[in-house]
Amino acid sequence: MITTKAITAALSLLGPVTEPAPQPVAGPAATPVESWIAGRSVEGRPISVRRAGDGPITVMIIAGVHGDEPEGTAPARAVFDAMVGAGLPPNTELILVEDMNPDGAVNGTRRNANRVDLNRNYPADNFRAHGGRGSAALSEPESATVFGLLDRFRPDAVLALHSSPRGPFVNHDGPAVRYSAAFASAASEADTDTWRLVPDMGYPTPGSLGSLVGLDMKLPILTIEFERGHEPEGAHAALNAGVRALFGAIQPIAESVAGL
Repeated sequence: MITTKAITAALSLLGPVTEPAPQPVAGPAATPVESWIAGRSVEGRPISVRRAGDGPITVMIIAGVHGDEPEGTAPARAVFDAMVGAGLPPNTELILVEDMNPDGAVNGTRRNANRVDLNRNYPADNFRAHGGRGSAALSEPESATVFGLLDRFRPDAVLALHSSPRGPFVNHDGPAVRYSAAFASAASEADTDTWRLVPDMGYPTPGSLGSLVGLDMKLPILTIEFERGHEPEGAHAALNAGVRALFGAIQPIAESVAGL
């Protein structure tokens, strides 16, 4: 399991915080929303975060992990707005990393501007230094920013948005079987009945977010793989239904934690 010492060492790579402190902004309806720049990419583009709700149960959505997989980025923003506008379930909090790889998105590349796969750059126990994974865990400002958010908020569930020629499907790590099944079932009803569970990607993923969060931190993480080129309306419908189903599955836990 990842240790406190490892977390402290990794966080030291972030350097001093130079961005302004989070400022409340007006959200839809009466739900307060915080919006801030959590970090910057290799080429200086902002990594923006939005947060709504007050917990104690926290769900984090991370969009734009790979720059050539944009299928979930716009839907994630729209779903965040829709859920906040409708009112989050009691005792829950929703955090959105809008696009963690903005350089890759602009350049149309899987990797960041340093040619590092950000989903192989986390300080998981299985990380091994390599040119495409980085010279060290968290060598890249984008993955270091996301790691800092994970350490700060300690989400109870994480959704990482990707796309694949084999999509659409849901992969998971950690104690997330029930959540991934709920997401896939709801996405199938809202979008296409080809959504399915894929418990094993079929290849090693050293230094991945799934390895760090699911295997080392023992927290539920869902890797949402839209179909490559997924039709935008369908992608939005699938994500909207899937996230709502996740909150439905997690709500009894939120009520228990809150002592209701």
